[in-house]
Amino acid sequence: MAIKKNTARAVVQAKPCQKQAGPIALPTWRQTMQTALVFAQDSLERLDGAIFSDPDWGQSDVDVDVSFAMELTLERIKRMRANLPAERGAFEIEWYAAASVVNLSVRVFSRPDSYYFRCLESVQKLFEVLAPAVEFVDLQERRHGQ
Repeated sequence: MAIKKNTARAVVQAKPCQKQAGPIALPTWRQTMQTALVFAQDSLERLDGAIFSDPDWGQSDVDVDVSFAMELTLERIKRMRANLPAERGAFEIEWYAAASVVNLSVRVFSRPDSYYFRCLESVQKLFEVLAPAVEFVDLQERRHGQ
């Protein structure tokens, strides 16, 4: 019984090891841009596969047009990855051009209750979030002189 009390006393007396976390280094804006492009490419490729998981996929003109528009958007993202923009402004022009196609596709897709539409909306949200992330990192780099 004395062993249990001593062990308990040792545990109570032990001080937790507290490490002071230093500032977390952000990636560069170029690394953030590359991550955004990789993420967009992967999401668009998975969107293309969502057609096969959608039991109600039809061949209506609008749905097929949206599918082709997403393929063109994917090709644009692949070209951006192959020839990375040298400046954030050039990235944003290309990015928002691709995002506009996604936005229009969300507006015209005929079945808002379908699996494909939910996937399409998630791609739209990705495009909304990632460009501001690249901008944020770039501004942080400029502000802190990294």
